[in-house]
Parts: sequence; C-alpha cells; structure tokens
Amino acid sequence: MSFQIARVRNIPVRLHFTLLIAFVLIVWTLATGFMPLYFPGLDATQYWIMGGAGAIVLFFSIFLHELMHSIVAQKYGIRVRQIILFVFGGVSEIPEEARDFRKEFRIAVAGPSMSFAIAGGFAGLWWLTVQSGASSQFSAASVLEGVLLYGAIINALVGAFNLIPAFPLDGGRILRAGLVRWKKNYDDATRVAAKVGVGISYGFMALGFFAIISGSFVGGIWILLIGWFLNSGAQAYLSQHEIVSSLSRVRLGDIMNTRVSAVPETANVNDLMQDYYGRFMKSSFPVIDGGGRLLGMVELKKAMGISENERTGTRATDIMAPLDRLVVLGPHSRGDDALKEMMRKQSGKIFVCDDQGILLGIISKTDILNVASEQQDYYKEVRRTAGERKVGSGTNIPADSEAA
Repeated sequence: MSFQIARVRNIPVRLHFTLLIAFVLIVWTLATGFMPLYFPGLDATQYWIMGGAGAIVLFFSIFLHELMHSIVAQKYGIRVRQIILFVFGGVSEIPEEARDFRKEFRIAVAGPSMSFAIAGGFAGLWWLTVQSGASSQFSAASVLEGVLLYGAIINALVGAFNLIPAFPLDGGRILRAGLVRWKKNYDDATRVAAKVGVGISYGFMALGFFAIISGSFVGGIWILLIGWFLNSGAQAYLSQHEIVSSLSRVRLGDIMNTRVSAVPETANVNDLMQDYYGRFMKSSFPVIDGGGRLLGMVELKKAMGISENERTGTRATDIMAPLDRLVVLGPHSRGDDALKEMMRKQSGKIFVCDDQGILLGIISKTDILNVASEQQDYYKEVRRTAGERKVGSGTNIPADSEAA
C-alpha cells in the first residue's frame, strides 16, 4: 500500500507504508545511539531533532539516488513507471530492460554516483562547520554538524552498499553488464548475476545470525532482513527473467483463443446486459464493426453505470474503451513483448488482430503465464533428460568406443 506525494519529470513518486516503520526506527537509532556517541553533552530534545533531520536527509538522498537512475533511463527513451520509497530504501520501477550493456551500466552506476556526490557535498559542509569553530560556542551548530556528518556517512554507505553485485541492487546490474560484454549472452549473464546475488544474500543472513548470537541483536536483525530482501529480490528477478525468456519463443497466433464472443457496434446497453453479460457471465467484451474489425472493449462496470431508462438509446460504442487503451498485437508478435505491453498498459487481455485490424483471437494474462510455465517445465525436462544421457554415456560407454 502506497500513496503518491509528488510527480517529478512526469514520474510519480510514492511512499510505501513501511517507510513509516523505517523512519521511526532510524530516528530512534540516531537520537539514542549515533548522535550521543559522536556529539556528547547535548540535551535529549536536540538529539531527537538531529535524529528526525537525519532520517529526512536519508530518505531524500535515496530519492535523489533513484531519480538519477530514472533520468538516465529516460535519456535512453526508457519509460519509468514510478519511484517508490519503502522500508529498505527505494526503487525506480523501469519495466523495460536495457539489454545494451553500455546503457545498463550507465543507468545502474548513475545512482551510486549521485550518492557519492551527495556524500562529498555533506562532507565539505561538515568540514567548513568544524573549521568555523561554531559548534564549540553554539549548541545549534553542534546539531547542524551532527546532521551533516550523518549525511556524509550514510550517503557514502548507500553508494557503497548499492555496488554490492547482487540483484536487485545496482551492483547486480553492473555485474550483468560486464558479463554481457564478456559472454555476449544476455540470458546467461542474467542467470549468473542472479545466482551471485543469491549467494551474497546467504552471506548476509549468516552474518546477521552471528551478530545476534554475539549480542548485537538489533544490528543482527537488520542484517538478516537485508539478506532476506536480497535473496527474495534475486530469486524473484531470476524467476521473472525465466518467464520472459520462455515467452520469447512463443507467438501469439499459436496460443490465442479464437472462440471469441464479440459485441457488434450496433448493440445497445440493454442488448449487452441481456444477451452478453447475462448469458456469458464475463466482465468485458470486444466491440467489432460489420467487417470484424476491432473498435474497442466494453466493460460491465460501464454498462451497469447507465440507468435503465437510458440503456436502449446508449450504444456499446458510446461507453467502450478505445483501441489506444487496449493491448492490440499481431499474431506473429512474441509472448514476452505481449507481457511487457500488458504490464505497461495495466491490462489483463491481449487482442490479436491482423494487419487490417480484424479481430482474430484473445489471450488473457493467465493464458500467457500458463504457457510460460509449460515452456519452463518443457525445457527443464529437456535439460534433465540430456544431463542423464550425458552421465549415462560417461559411465557406461568405454572411452575408446566414444573416440571411435
């Protein structure tokens, strides 16, 4: 659950509810631990002010980190869906992958570069404050000095942490960009980078466990949570990549449902309610003209919003969603492109049409994911069988027979 707070460069910026939990924990940690340790002698109110200001600095810095990713992505014509700030930091949702390793490297490295630049700025301001000697005379200057020092340290840590070569961190994408350049194979590079990320996540979880049994309970829990976050992110990314890779071999014409119940453009809402929604129990129907060309899609919610005395005079074309809001692709389009388009338009259906716009079939999101699952099962079985044959050949056939 999240809510939008701003729109920057036409990108929605949203806050997740878990951010509140992180904010409270960070304020408490700074006010009771970090600030009293480095700036002793201040009163409790000042420490809490420093804690609140430090937390604001952290999350604004993370926003700038993610914004820099988004700006570079937009520079390459890649759409950014939104920026979300949550308990583990932030994420720029970029649905399209930059398969060119140069572009991926530049997008990935932009965030840490911004973090290091912010760290340098805070460090410079902190040094000037210390050199002025104001903190020895005014407690308010000590508060400012503490916030500046924390800003420098935390941004340097954010930049360094994101360079860890583990998905979904920037370092994982930088690693993949390097592997693509070396191996020249995007799919293999993705699998290797994701598996490296899984291995690193287990290292974090082991470190967190040892920290807990060593007496550092709060720090150990945070490290465990970071390990869990990295593990789930890497596993989810690998699974998603396998789905997309499987769908790249599928053509829509081979999996579409050709038994389509379509509404003629002459039908009114009363016809819709009686002959279509009441009969087929579906939530939406395509609308076609007399030649079978797709015109749009009419939804049950829209139809039910028309009062009964207006239904006879209201046609399906008056309330339908137009073509530009639908996912319309040709029968030779690939399954992975279709899935990306469904995600981009947040649609649950694909309308397959020929070059003249005539409706040939429909594919639901469930259909396409089921096909992906079947494809994955097929290739896993092929690899398993091939592996068994290879092992069998190596153990049962003499070496001189193989050479012969």
